[in-house]
Amino acid sequence: MGPIPAWLDNAAWATREPRAALILWQAIGLTAGITVLGAAGAMALAPLDESPLVAATVFVRNVAEGDLTGGLGIGHLILFALAFAMSLRLAVVLPVTVWRTMQARYRHRHLVGLVSSPWPAARPGHGHVLDHPVAAVYCLPGRVAADAPRIVFTSGALATLDDEELAAVLEHENAHLTERHDLVAMPFFAWVSAFGWFPGVRRSRAAVGTLLELVADDRAANACDPAALASALVRIGTAGQGGATPAGALAIDGTGVLLRVRRLLHPPPRSPRWRITAYAMAVGLVCLPAVVLLPVW
Repeated sequence: MGPIPAWLDNAAWATREPRAALILWQAIGLTAGITVLGAAGAMALAPLDESPLVAATVFVRNVAEGDLTGGLGIGHLILFALAFAMSLRLAVVLPVTVWRTMQARYRHRHLVGLVSSPWPAARPGHGHVLDHPVAAVYCLPGRVAADAPRIVFTSGALATLDDEELAAVLEHENAHLTERHDLVAMPFFAWVSAFGWFPGVRRSRAAVGTLLELVADDRAANACDPAALASALVRIGTAGQGGATPAGALAIDGTGVLLRVRRLLHPPPRSPRWRITAYAMAVGLVCLPAVVLLPVW
């Protein structure tokens, strides 16, 4: 995916402007996919015509007339097969990843509805309580009233958090649900499933996961005591949540806990200059495939 992901992953400004950095990561993922697949297809079909669209037509006509190579030499045929296989894999993996994740969430929401205990009347807030000694908090996004989103606390989490921390954690999870962070993360999960071996892909997923937590932290800090959220992060992040979070859930956990606690206790100054620069770069990256590939195609 080029040098930009490595630069962005190590950029200090990204933690000051996590929302702008998140937009830039999305632009990088979209641009990388379109550019790599489009360029590979154009190079593979280049011997047939200068225009890849015309070359594709020639290729299909040649195959229909019985030339299984489509008029390509062995090298270009291998490149075409590789580009086609990568495109097909991504086209299949993305909907399969979305379907499996949605099904896992649906099943878990249903189970939570069946086995959860009532929210303790003595505690502020709302949610579903599971009897489990490990402190864990997570949310399960949903769509409609009959399949509503759920915020789940284990009994261990309720015993660990005081009322202020509990309110802060609820604000954090509601931020994930309100902004539909699950939809933001989904394409990156699909990228890892399809091309996890490709440089930068796993890095992008980890970076996006951390940035989503920072965005949720910032929104929660605007509605509650940031110190209470920082304390909750330390308590839950060091409680061994690990496997207590199901697949497809968004959890408040120990991801980058030191960085997040430091940001909450000592908020870094915002950087309008970097924010504007990141948005401008995102727009430029999204337009790049059209600028580079459309004249060729």
